[in-house]
Amino acid sequence: MKKMFFSMAAMAALCLITACGDETSADPTRAELCQGGLSFDCLADGTWQMDGATEVTEIGGDTLRTIYKDHNFGATPAKLTFKGDGSFTFTYPPQSAMLASCRENTTTGTWSVSGKTLSIKTRTGNTCFAVRNYSGAASIRNVGGQIELDLNGIFFLNSEMENSGDEEKATTTEVFHISAQ
Repeated sequence: MKKMFFSMAAMAALCLITACGDETSADPTRAELCQGGLSFDCLADGTWQMDGATEVTEIGGDTLRTIYKDHNFGATPAKLTFKGDGSFTFTYPPQSAMLASCRENTTTGTWSVSGKTLSIKTRTGNTCFAVRNYSGAASIRNVGGQIELDLNGIFFLNSEMENSGDEEKATTTEVFHISAQ
């Protein structure tokens, strides 16, 4: 009887030790969440920053991305927060030319991902940003410890770029970034 009691006690202790073994698993990094490209998990619960309107130029098979000096927000970037409930907030940077004539500096709405298509619908515009929709094949890249989200065109900075020429608009995109950690 004593042997049976000790055997049962040993088995119970072993079960307790085994049950506690998996409690230290870490949350996935943003790089891991974005490894497969555009997805809800890749974007959700993150605040992405944009340093300005980015010109895309192809030179000898290489893609060169340069922020326009007139639309450079590097010191205080614009911020796009994708929330896990499917809502977003976009905050314009204080040096945005658009804000010279506007008081509101945020736009809100909803977002979703279906396959490789990102859809953004503003539900609150402001005096400089009308309620509008975006649906496009946004791309995700892992570049030097940063994950980049490229809208492959202009959406949030449309008002900012309204006085730009057609060629400039055609080669301009919005690139947001977030730490890969």
